[in-house]
Amino acid sequence: MTNKICKLHRLERREVFMKIIDEMKKAGWQQLNADAPSKDKIYVMYSSGNDGMKNHSIELRPFDYVTASSQDIIAGNYPHFDIRNSANSVTDASFRLIERYDKEKDVTFGGPGAFYPLCFHQGKTTNNTSATNISKPIAMVDLYLYVDKDIVIYCVYENDDNLPERKGKTVIGLFGIPGELYQQEQFTPISSPFSVLVSVCPKWDPGTALVTARSKLIYEGLKNVSINTFIWDRVFLKAPSLEGNIIFTSFFMGDNIDGLRAKFDGLYTYRGSNFVIGDIVEISQDGEVQKYKLFNTYYSSVWSSFSEYNIALRVE
Repeated sequence: MTNKICKLHRLERREVFMKIIDEMKKAGWQQLNADAPSKDKIYVMYSSGNDGMKNHSIELRPFDYVTASSQDIIAGNYPHFDIRNSANSVTDASFRLIERYDKEKDVTFGGPGAFYPLCFHQGKTTNNTSATNISKPIAMVDLYLYVDKDIVIYCVYENDDNLPERKGKTVIGLFGIPGELYQQEQFTPISSPFSVLVSVCPKWDPGTALVTARSKLIYEGLKNVSINTFIWDRVFLKAPSLEGNIIFTSFFMGDNIDGLRAKFDGLYTYRGSNFVIGDIVEISQDGEVQKYKLFNTYYSSVWSSFSEYNIALRVE
């Protein structure tokens, strides 16, 4: 079971990015460049974690242009790639795992690596980074969102009657610290297990999480590393009912170098009989009824961080 409950927000697709930023701030994340000239163009987000002992950093940009430098974006050179503007048809954000932020120079230092897409819609084919476009200037979506000081889980579910060909298309993403860590980790100068998973367009490698660094015992410095995601054979939740049967299992992370490194809490893959995508499954556990919504994140010719396309989230 999980206590990470995703709240539903009904909004336009162009509002998704700022809604995530706003909820991060409410949860206790700081925008380090909030007083800088760059404050409305890039978002340098920092958190000390739920226990106040961590160092989570990520640079988020509402621009569907991965290869653009932040300096050029701040200078206003790419207004047509701003996903917040309904006049633009581009849809996906970009991000970088960073080492630190220089307040005086208003610049981030990307010790771990380069910029990557943070997709909210169907993503990029294979390892492409070109902009994704939606034909309608206004597209309504259901945003399921969970945020605390350690992790952000989001799900963009397209739900617009004016776009019937796109209705039901889903992207699920996560960035932050896994719920359970099995190796000795380093959190200074940055949180080495800080991970990003997206159900579409992981430019790094398919079937992997993008992680800030290796675990402490084999620490190689600050650089992005792709670590495999997989599911365990042991059933996590089982929910028989009059309608049918369904099982939920967690996603894990590990490889031949790190071994079993972590388990991600808050999202699960599922297998069911007599259930369909979009159903809400009620599970009674320890006297509490929990609701899980069933999604499918498959897109043709698109890579995923997850080894499965069927993903369930706990909802209100």
